Amino acid sequence: MSDLALLALTLAWGTTFLLVKGALEGTSTGVFLVLRFGVALLALLALALVRRDRGSEGLVRHGLLLGLAMFAGFALQTLGLRYTTPARSGFITGLAAVLTPLITRFALRRRVRLSAWAAIALALCGLATLTRPFSGASEEVLRGDGLTLLCALAYALQIVFTSEWSPRHPLALLVLLEVATTFALSPLLIPLEPVRLTATPGFWATVLFTGLGMTALAFFVMAWAQRRTSAVRAALIFTLEPVAAALFSHLVGGEPLAPLDWLGGGLMVLGVAVGEVGSALERSHLS
Repeated sequence: MSDLALLALTLAWGTTFLLVKGALEGTSTGVFLVLRFGVALLALLALALVRRDRGSEGLVRHGLLLGLAMFAGFALQTLGLRYTTPARSGFITGLAAVLTPLITRFALRRRVRLSAWAAIALALCGLATLTRPFSGASEEVLRGDGLTLLCALAYALQIVFTSEWSPRHPLALLVLLEVATTFALSPLLIPLEPVRLTATPGFWATVLFTGLGMTALAFFVMAWAQRRTSAVRAALIFTLEPVAAALFSHLVGGEPLAPLDWLGGGLMVLGVAVGEVGSALERSHLS
């Protein structure tokens, strides 16, 4: 059930690329993120007031650290896109799937199954085929690549420690602190580009959708699901986000998909399947 929740969440996140791209055509990134996380923060505050959960030991520290990782991922990815290409950014961000088992294995000293490594290798091959990022690498592009690699590290840390810390705390309070931290830091991005705001009905619809559904609800579901599955499996499922984004752009935005795009998506789906089958076989063997 938890893996299905993460899969549904990943597919839903894939729809946001096209919507956010349209929203950012008339609005600066920092302004959009402040509005998006502001809406999410209000929703989570209301949820926390209704639930009235009691705090737990380490809650504030863990919530702030997860929020810092979330903000770092958003900020570094945005800064990296000023220099590198979207395709290279998508591929390098996907390296979080490799960094997650490395952090799990060497920082937390947890065992990572061979089938998980094989699944991640397939997913990365598919991601490279889908995005085809390795074309041209000027000094400016390499600077963007470096920033985006740090973004992938931030996302990997968020995935690993969400699995590590979410079982210890009330979910509503943990996610509230995470989003509040990101909201508080988002204004730091505003000076990086001219301030713009095009307040059309479509823009506000995107703010509400991404704030309520793809941030407040999504990170609550993510924390709930990662209580019940490993960080490595979660990272593997998250590699399907570019596939969902490509399909949504194709079906809704009319963006053409070449044969290599379909091949890349197929390899990534195969990687997730290998990971799930390997996990099922291991559970069967242990039982």
